[in-house]
Amino acid sequence: CGLPDFMAGGTRFQAMTDIAGGGVGGGGGLCDLANTQEESAVQFYSEVLALSFFAGGRTKMLSVPIAILGTRRYMSDISGETDNGVCGYIKQQNWLNEDIGRSLVSAPVGDRDVPIAASSFVAIESICIACYAAKKCSLDELMNNRCDVQRRHLDMDVSLLYGAYESSLYNPSISGAFRRVVKRIGTGPWGAGDWRGDSQQSFLAFWIAASLISDVSLDYYAYSRFCENAGNQCLVLGGEACKACLRRTYPWQGTGGKLVSEWSCSEPGIHDVVNKFKGRPAGEVHNALYQVSGPSRSVFASVLDHKEDRRLAPWRLSAPPPPGGDALRRSWDNAFKRCRAAR
Repeated sequence: CGLPDFMAGGTRFQAMTDIAGGGVGGGGGLCDLANTQEESAVQFYSEVLALSFFAGGRTKMLSVPIAILGTRRYMSDISGETDNGVCGYIKQQNWLNEDIGRSLVSAPVGDRDVPIAASSFVAIESICIACYAAKKCSLDELMNNRCDVQRRHLDMDVSLLYGAYESSLYNPSISGAFRRVVKRIGTGPWGAGDWRGDSQQSFLAFWIAASLISDVSLDYYAYSRFCENAGNQCLVLGGEACKACLRRTYPWQGTGGKLVSEWSCSEPGIHDVVNKFKGRPAGEVHNALYQVSGPSRSVFASVLDHKEDRRLAPWRLSAPPPPGGDALRRSWDNAFKRCRAAR
């Protein structure tokens, strides 16, 4: 699509989605790079790292969800694609980002307008599917999207994403600034990273959430070798494109070490799903995904075969609602009535 990697920043008004756990920085404790996105990203987005020094609580790390407006990448270099299993690389010399964004936007904060860099960092918790799937599914089944547990948390995913990006759920003193700064959402395999979600399921959940938010577009990035759960995102492509992607993930002969199998590259792919639902009510995508079949078929195949009954599937949370859950629920209901999928 011609846009810079969302992990590297550089696209005006695009928020960088951080695949977080219970806090920003994860097991790395804000100290080093790692083989997960969220542990490494704070090393490159220095304003996020600086804010962490003011975090309280037992872990002394920023809790999630959190949106930090005006953040920019100060360090070089980081992208989602990796060839050594680590997210990013900090150079020994010339380690500053010399192409740092300089675009500013005037945004309302309280009763006045202030200049804010046209970029942001949004950390959102993803569900630990591997934790719920323990003793139910093998690593092979998880990495090849063949575990039923991966498909039974739709509304929790959508609520986490919608709650983080819907500006009306923020304090009125800064909600206008959020709308002014965040006009695009950049993400890779949120929900299908190191905690082993289904990449097809997580894409559709993010697509639904983004479609419910006014004046925001979704920039979805697919990688052959994302720095966590490498190869799994190839499965969103389907068919021959998926197989070609996996050959880039595993550029060696034989089957050894190839955790995602080409046998999992079934049709259809992401473009087939987008073409079917683009411009349709977001509720249709939700209904189809809410009633997705078991792992004998891919999520995309099940969704495309769904027969719409035009009755909105009920709100279903697999965990207690997040703080402000009633407001989120009302906002969700109103959004479903007015929004269409796939911008």
